[in-house]
Amino acid sequence: MSYIVFARKWRPQAFEEVVGEEHITSTLKNAISAKRVAHAYIFTGPRGIGKTSVARIFAKALNCEKAPTTTPCNKCTSCKAISSGTSMDVIEIDGASNNSVDQIRELRENIKFSPSYGNYKIYIIDEVHMLSMGAFNALLKTLEEPPAHAKFVFATTNPEKVPSTILSRCQRFDFVRIPFNLIVEKLKKIIAAEKLNISEEAVFAIARASDGSLRDAESVLDQLASFSSDKISGEDVINLLGMIEEDKLSQIVDSIYKKDTRASLQAIDEMISKGKDISQFIAGLMSYIRNMMVLAISSDLRPLIDFPDNYVDALKEQVKKFKIEELLYIFYTLSATLKAVKRSEVARFILEAAFIKLSMRSELISLANVAEKLSNMELSITPEPPGHFKSAEKTESTREVQRPPAVTIEQPAPENHPPKGDAVISAESVKRAWPSVLQNVKSKKISIGSYLSEGNVAGTEGSSIILSFAERFNFHKEVLENSTNKKFVEGIISEALGANIQVKFITVRQGEEALRKAFGEEDAGGEAGPEAEPDAADESIIQSALDIFNGKIVKIRENNARNEQA
Repeated sequence: MSYIVFARKWRPQAFEEVVGEEHITSTLKNAISAKRVAHAYIFTGPRGIGKTSVARIFAKALNCEKAPTTTPCNKCTSCKAISSGTSMDVIEIDGASNNSVDQIRELRENIKFSPSYGNYKIYIIDEVHMLSMGAFNALLKTLEEPPAHAKFVFATTNPEKVPSTILSRCQRFDFVRIPFNLIVEKLKKIIAAEKLNISEEAVFAIARASDGSLRDAESVLDQLASFSSDKISGEDVINLLGMIEEDKLSQIVDSIYKKDTRASLQAIDEMISKGKDISQFIAGLMSYIRNMMVLAISSDLRPLIDFPDNYVDALKEQVKKFKIEELLYIFYTLSATLKAVKRSEVARFILEAAFIKLSMRSELISLANVAEKLSNMELSITPEPPGHFKSAEKTESTREVQRPPAVTIEQPAPENHPPKGDAVISAESVKRAWPSVLQNVKSKKISIGSYLSEGNVAGTEGSSIILSFAERFNFHKEVLENSTNKKFVEGIISEALGANIQVKFITVRQGEEALRKAFGEEDAGGEAGPEAEPDAADESIIQSALDIFNGKIVKIRENNARNEQA
């Protein structure tokens, strides 16, 4: 008798033998018992989790001599034929190789004929998403109104590629990846029945490598049974699958913790010299870091880690060396490296650069701690008195920014009453209160106070204060014009002056225009008019311009309008 591989030999033959899909098998059994079997089903999910096996069991349940039954006998002619794939009434079609319109048309013609000896003619189409759009369209009418003796079961790993017109005509069942512990349990049953000598460490390694696919796990176990005549160890599994030993991953993580670049690069060289796949190495290291993060969050999450207890205990000790922020940084660096490696022809160089980056990392702190430290710094800084940056040219290419020396500011007596209503204020009263205003703003929001200190009181208009900014401080002006910041500044000024105050911000260009109006323009002949004193607002704007440009007043002339009035 020819050899039968484990994946076929241990294929489930009854609903009760299906592993990890109880939510589906119980629903199908209930539908059969209640005689509410639909005409079309679609089974979706990853590879190797039992979609086609369940479809065959379902077909046996409908065509068994005892049908309809939830426990097919597996002894009658129909059950045996279905199990061996030779039944005339259960037609299995590979969607990848039978995806043309003509083949679906042939199916439509054959489906009209009654079953040979069973109750139903059942079509199982595997990888149905591989059908062409023309084939799907040819199937629509038959799928919507099939003969009473016809049933369809579609299986696919990519349900998103199946047209919605097909999905809407089927009952959908989503299969899930089989849990790690159930794969281990199933493997141990096969090992006992096949009388294999294999360590528990190796069983765990097979289950981890299967990624939720029981068929993959059974295939690896079958391969290992031929790989070694002695006891199969975890190292045998690692060598067969090209995996990285957990001990080696632990050593690499320790070198990252110690920022030992030399040890990290040596580990990479050793891994490559043994023929290990770089992408698989990075993925294994990411899995290791993921497990560390899970334990760093809570030791109660132990069930989420697919390792024996001795490995988990060692992992817990290693986790104590890292902060969760560091583990996240390492994980996302490896994730970006994995993407780059898959697109590059110099994968080794990218991996080495990533490990150098990890070894040179600085201490990481959480964003919450950063925000707290910034808040504490803001409260602890003593506000400096207002001053303006004045530049003095040192050379043709360099300029030095200087601040006037600090002076002691006398705080005005606090008001014992709330701000009054809108009132006309003078520039002089604003200037007297301005140092106190700046100091009060800085004590509450140092950044806003710093921006505000670069402005000058240019004048007043009723209950509004005009603040001018040099063009180089236009960013400061825009920040202060933000509605929230502007309201904050106006509130402090209003409190200081005892009135409802509004603030207007202008730039130096506007200040220059006001300066030109205050001075007046020269006549065509260049003769100056009689001297005149500018008003308080103009005087403030003039002084602001002089401060900014390091200028001095040579002569004051009245403007043309005043001359005409004279």
